[in-house]
Amino acid sequence: MPAWLVVTIVGAAIGLNAGFLNIVTEWLADVKLGYCTTAFYLNEAFCCWEAENGKCPEWKRWSTLPPINYVVYFVFAVLFASSGAVLVDAIAPYAAGSGISEIKVIIAGFIMKGFLGVRTLLIKSIGLPLAIAAGLSVGKEGPSVHIAVCTGNVISRWFSKYKRHAAKTREILTATSAAGVAVAFGSPIGGVLFSLEEMASHFPLKTLWRSYFCALVATGVLAAMNPFRTGQLVMFQVKYERTWHFFELIFFVILGVFGGLYGAFVMKWNLRAQAFRKKHLSRHPIIEATVLAGLTALVCYPNMFMRITMTEMMEILFRECEGKHDYNGICQATRRWSMVFSLFMATVLRVLFVIISYGCKVPAGIFVPSMAIGASFGRMVGILVQALQESFPHSKFFAACEPDVPCITPGTYAFLGAGAALSGIMHLTISVTVIMFELTGALTYILPTMIVVGVTKAVSDRFGRGGIADRMIWFNGFPFLDSKEEHIFNVPVLMP
Repeated sequence: MPAWLVVTIVGAAIGLNAGFLNIVTEWLADVKLGYCTTAFYLNEAFCCWEAENGKCPEWKRWSTLPPINYVVYFVFAVLFASSGAVLVDAIAPYAAGSGISEIKVIIAGFIMKGFLGVRTLLIKSIGLPLAIAAGLSVGKEGPSVHIAVCTGNVISRWFSKYKRHAAKTREILTATSAAGVAVAFGSPIGGVLFSLEEMASHFPLKTLWRSYFCALVATGVLAAMNPFRTGQLVMFQVKYERTWHFFELIFFVILGVFGGLYGAFVMKWNLRAQAFRKKHLSRHPIIEATVLAGLTALVCYPNMFMRITMTEMMEILFRECEGKHDYNGICQATRRWSMVFSLFMATVLRVLFVIISYGCKVPAGIFVPSMAIGASFGRMVGILVQALQESFPHSKFFAACEPDVPCITPGTYAFLGAGAALSGIMHLTISVTVIMFELTGALTYILPTMIVVGVTKAVSDRFGRGGIADRMIWFNGFPFLDSKEEHIFNVPVLMP
């Protein structure tokens, strides 16, 4: 069986699985808030597809009384989280967590039986939508990589060429990790670079080609499925019409500093939370996940940015304020300061919940939560800069702004903040820059993105090397020799 044919089959399966996950996740998340009267299986976006002026009589809240909706939201959150935790605990314990740390170790040559098996694939595919819909501060990108690599391992084992040769199988696993990131972010080139920068310790040219082709097939199948019916591969893809000004570089640097500090802070305290979990909570994974979901629902429901899923939140925060769309009031000048407060609280609360949630025994990633935190902080900074410019329009500092034309685009600050936080938690540079570029498709913001990520990298390195995946490898004591590190072995020389 030619390698390219195996990669094609695997890529197609990854794309189909990604489309399924997107559709199921959105429906489960919306069920917490209401239901579609015309077809119960439709989420809010599909139910209100032909609605005009933002009015959708087909979509109903569970009750006209807000306290009842609060209770229903809480009950669904607890139900989803406990269901996911039960599945993981009873059937496939390896389906818990992100999986990226373990995959790095496996690709480097270590064997973990069952980690990439069929049971792990099935339970992670079922448990991931439940965990995200429960409202836990976890993401799907890390688990998407695990699911993709499981798919590659299971399908490649059908062919004797890969069943007999572990080294050849690892080449397929490296390629599928690229496809996992590609379908998660809608970024095929970024996925290949992520595989090169983060996953593989050995990356020959033929593996590069297979990674590229697998990511291409997976994103092609996902695009054909069109799960959001918008032509977008992910919900938070965005297009910017305006450009940026050089005076904004000062504020972009602030976003980069925030990204570096965020990554260092979360990694430090998350590892402490992991140690506490390992010592005191390891025997009660279902109770832990249920309590976390209940606490998250109680605290987050009053905040409009934390009540919805993180991908929906980023979709709102990334947007330009154009046209007649209100976007939940985020573009109204009269509500500016209430929005700043809501975004500040969303940033602080999300950081705390990421620290205690990442590592609980459900499928859980940290990419999207980090991007959501960066987006909320970035949008807050953008709104403040916009208010500053509107208060002092004739200042020499804002001389580049044209009169009577919007000058500051807060959505771009959210976008750059998301990139900074992602870079800060993963300690990645090139792949993050390309992923963010592919999300916008605009060359205009390549330079600001590179500056923000560069500042984040510089700040992060002041607090230690290695991202969250590397820290988890060290924390769990996995055997891993990092090719990016210099290893000096002092071996005495025997003189004849």
